[in-house]
Amino acid sequence: MASVSAQTRLTMTAISGLIQANLVSRASVEMTKLIRDLGPQELVLASHDIRELIHGFRNQRRRGLMEELDGRLGNVTSAPKVIDGTTVRSPVSPASTEHLLSTRVDAMLLDLANNHIFKWFPHYRDVLRFIVDSALNEFPESGSIEAELTSISDHFAAHAKEIFGRGYAFQIWRGLAPTVAELKSISGLQAFLDMVVSVYLERRQSVRSAADATALWGLTSGMLSGIAAGYGAADLGGVTGWQLLAKNPRSWVPPIGFCRGVELMAFFEDFPARHRSDELFMTLVGTLLAIDRLAHKFYGDDVLLPRLSRMSVQLPARLDITLAAKRGSRRQDLLVTCFWQGKLQSNQPVTAAQALRAAVVVAALDDRTGNWVEQEEVPGVVNTVGHAAESQQIHHLSELIFACLEAREIQDDAYGAPSVITHNFAGDFPLDDPDFRRQFLVQRHSVKLLLQEYDGSTGIHLWCSVRRSGKTTAAQELADSSGGSVVVTQTMDRVPRSPLQNIFATRVRDAFKAAADLPDDFFAKVVRECALAATAVDSGDSRIVFIIDEYESLFELIDAYSRNDRALRVMVALPLLSQMVDFATRNLLIFMGQRPDAYLVLSAQNQLSPLVRQLSFPLFEHVDGAADTEFSQLLRYVLTERLPFDASFAAAVYEETSGHPYLTVNLMVDFCDYLIGNRFRLNGAALNGQQFADFTRDRLAAAALKRSPHYEFFQGQMAEYLSEQARSDEPWLCAIATILRTLATKHPKNFTCAFSSYEQWGAPIGAVARMTAARLLTTGAQANFFRDNGGQVSAGVRLLGRLAGAAAPKLN
Repeated sequence: MASVSAQTRLTMTAISGLIQANLVSRASVEMTKLIRDLGPQELVLASHDIRELIHGFRNQRRRGLMEELDGRLGNVTSAPKVIDGTTVRSPVSPASTEHLLSTRVDAMLLDLANNHIFKWFPHYRDVLRFIVDSALNEFPESGSIEAELTSISDHFAAHAKEIFGRGYAFQIWRGLAPTVAELKSISGLQAFLDMVVSVYLERRQSVRSAADATALWGLTSGMLSGIAAGYGAADLGGVTGWQLLAKNPRSWVPPIGFCRGVELMAFFEDFPARHRSDELFMTLVGTLLAIDRLAHKFYGDDVLLPRLSRMSVQLPARLDITLAAKRGSRRQDLLVTCFWQGKLQSNQPVTAAQALRAAVVVAALDDRTGNWVEQEEVPGVVNTVGHAAESQQIHHLSELIFACLEAREIQDDAYGAPSVITHNFAGDFPLDDPDFRRQFLVQRHSVKLLLQEYDGSTGIHLWCSVRRSGKTTAAQELADSSGGSVVVTQTMDRVPRSPLQNIFATRVRDAFKAAADLPDDFFAKVVRECALAATAVDSGDSRIVFIIDEYESLFELIDAYSRNDRALRVMVALPLLSQMVDFATRNLLIFMGQRPDAYLVLSAQNQLSPLVRQLSFPLFEHVDGAADTEFSQLLRYVLTERLPFDASFAAAVYEETSGHPYLTVNLMVDFCDYLIGNRFRLNGAALNGQQFADFTRDRLAAAALKRSPHYEFFQGQMAEYLSEQARSDEPWLCAIATILRTLATKHPKNFTCAFSSYEQWGAPIGAVARMTAARLLTTGAQANFFRDNGGQVSAGVRLLGRLAGAAAPKLN
């Protein structure tokens, strides 16, 4: 299978915006062109999304576009032909409904294994989305679906067993150390499982019936349990996948919290007893079987689905599963908390779970804690002591858990009058938990398109943007991209939990510490090592796109060693820069960071500096009125379905954050607090732009921001950049922050001024960074700090301008 290109996704977003703007004639022309121009495989994978867009048209246009789409898909799905009395069938097409979905899934997984192994983005994700959308279209109308779900799960198990076994053998054959190959293998499993979860979470938001919920949940459970079981059965150089699963529960336990109990029971029964955690088996399967029973109480338009599954970072090990229940227009969240690593020896973990309003706490309790639960009549606690990891006792345990869940659902009576908001839903978004955050990944088609624009080119590019704007996550996603190049990402930031991302940084530091002449092939060999460890393909003679994140640290390292020891300047620093230049004559080298001037070191002899070309890194894109943009997807993840919003709300928030993800989450946490303080009622009505405007007046004024606890990172950053120390150590950032502060004080309503005015007061500020005001504007705009539009200069991210205006310079 091909994949759906970034350009196609952006085109569909643009068409959605045209429909919402009532420019239907233009939208119809663009849609017709899209259907006719797409290649057969890409058209098939995008067909469900295209069909959804076509429903936005009316009457004759809708019928005509549907006929156009069905006609092209019909040509892709060729009928069997009889030649010389023999029936000859074409290869199974994913679009062909003459075959069961399980048969089509088998064909798609075979193609992935043969042609796109481990290319999670975009190939695997697009295939997973197509499978899920096909199931939602076909399963609810087909009656019994359990046999199909079992068959699909088996296909995913066989696929996982094959690709992870092949992948491990290939890495060892290429010379990777077994320990590194194991690490890469378990990381690949986590990526696969998280991708299934992210597709589930994306589609869960549109589920409107119990039948659709059954199809989506059953399919997701089958895929997740199949992948995990297939990995367990894989041969990883004499070590089974089960052994690695036992050693790395954090990589797979959170995703399987989205499984149904019946599939998870089968998974754990396959898990060899000598490697299996019986406590985990008993606790998790008992819990999920109870959730299955609760789900059977939902019929018609009522829905129960898992919303979150998160493993605690701290001990004791804990899994929190949040269920989202909907009855009519009323909604309720139910939290189930599971402990499984030994008996709880104090009541603190139980009280901590109850502070989160857990409906049920499932754990093994020691005598003292068990007595406390009994004497205090602590509700919703199920003690697993006395139960064993075998089917009958697990079912008995599940009855106890179900009784607690059922009682809480009835007791809370959240389906009466619209409830006043008491919980900050945006605060649940895993902003500072990178492992958990991967389940909420928004595909950055705008970033992929930026890379594709330079497909085949060579040289040195610099991608700059404000801190925490999604550069690192986007770069990691790009590493799975396909095409004629191999994309390799490394970071200079220390990430102990992802050592494969630190190979380049480690080798550079080792070279300086060795204090010896740098070998002529040093940089090329390190890039090959990184490609070997961090990608799933053999780079061979392919063009390499080598991305260095947090690039400022690399040049600060070079500068520091060179200043302290002139010999290192000659033996290591300058040869390294020259080798990077040589690499870039045949490949593409990309630096990513916040500052555009960090590479300006050793200026007298630096061969690299004149070749660097700065480009603007995109924030999350948004098309006003479009239903499904990068930004609106992020906003839906943050606010959850409990707080739906309309196009005017999305546009107003976007105007404030320009698609900066970290600030968007901060802003929505602040907004939810505002709603709580104003006793907002959760009645299912969509939030609108006027409500956000009211919030802006109340909470985003300079006086309010000075007291706000919601923007601590950027408040501290702006205060540091405005300090006297930054004036000497970080002159460019000091000048940027000063300009933002000036815009906020001189133009507090729209943070915008004419270029002539900017140039007048910006000249002395630019002098601090040894730049003209015009050059400072250009570099700042490319890093998303400013916007230069038709002679008007404004803050690139309005909220960042507000924070600069409210910040007190740090005292050094």
